[in-house]
Amino acid sequence: MSSTMQNSTWQKLLFLESHDSVIAWHQQAFSRTLNARRTKEITSAARQAREFFRNSAESNVSVKPLLTFYGVASLSRSAALILNPKGGESGLTQGHGITTVEWPKTLSGEISSGLTALGELKIKTCRGLFSDIIKQTNNTICIHIDSSAVEWRIPYEIPELGDELTFDDLLLRLPDLNCEHKRSSQTALYASAGSLSYDPDTEFKAQVTSDNFLEFIDSYRSQGYQATQDNRSFSLNCNSKNFQKNPPQFFHSYINKIFETIPALHIVKPLNSGSRYSQISLTYMLSYFLGMLSRYYPTHWTSLFSGEKGDGRWPEIYLAQKYIDLCFPELILEFLDDSLVASKNKA
Repeated sequence: MSSTMQNSTWQKLLFLESHDSVIAWHQQAFSRTLNARRTKEITSAARQAREFFRNSAESNVSVKPLLTFYGVASLSRSAALILNPKGGESGLTQGHGITTVEWPKTLSGEISSGLTALGELKIKTCRGLFSDIIKQTNNTICIHIDSSAVEWRIPYEIPELGDELTFDDLLLRLPDLNCEHKRSSQTALYASAGSLSYDPDTEFKAQVTSDNFLEFIDSYRSQGYQATQDNRSFSLNCNSKNFQKNPPQFFHSYINKIFETIPALHIVKPLNSGSRYSQISLTYMLSYFLGMLSRYYPTHWTSLFSGEKGDGRWPEIYLAQKYIDLCFPELILEFLDDSLVASKNKA
């Protein structure tokens, strides 16, 4: 088994493949006992997910993104099923929940021109597995500040279907690609967040420590935030009412953790549509992009890593694929563990 699969995340996710463990989890979370069929639906999807990720880890890069996406979809399916207190597979919507938008037009002409335009590729959300996993996770991002444990959670408003995003909307907002963004001098749309506090009765405060916050500081000012600079850091704050209406878009760096254990928190430029997405949602969409590109445009995909003209973004895309392989299973495990803790605390 490859090194990608030899980690504690997959060991911990084994509970999703166990009949007794799934029943016990669901009982603790919802005080309900799953029937045999629903339990089998959850464990079967989880087992498929493991196999897809294993095959991806052992495969050539020419097919890796597609196998990974099938793994992402299967693990999302298992998670959506176990997080639903009542419905089973029959309640899930058919399809991936995302469609491509005019990819043949964007990639037309010379291969090198198509590769240069990869960041302009668009997707559109629709009914399907993507909308199911957003619904069952309530589009929630688990927040880490000073701990490897989840310290806070923000359920973002679930975006309307039909939201359109480009490849660059995702790539340039992913902190784990920072080394490639620096190397290529691309404008990163995220900034490191230091101390953070929120009082529902008063205000939200955060210290932002990256110079590139200047690239999108006005996007927060236009949404009611006050931002002031002190040397190389920035203070960002707003009242609690504004925070609830326009919460910051957060993402974490999971590959490059603080002390190798704490996901590094970043504040991110909001999308032009105004939609907010959890990191689970972002990673699902990113995997869809890469999976569909490798599946339906193999000439463009293989040209990226064959030393051909127009391949300048290959290091960034390669790292994005590595991020999905390593981090999507961790994101799902983190959410499931935190959901169980939250359920016990409510009880």
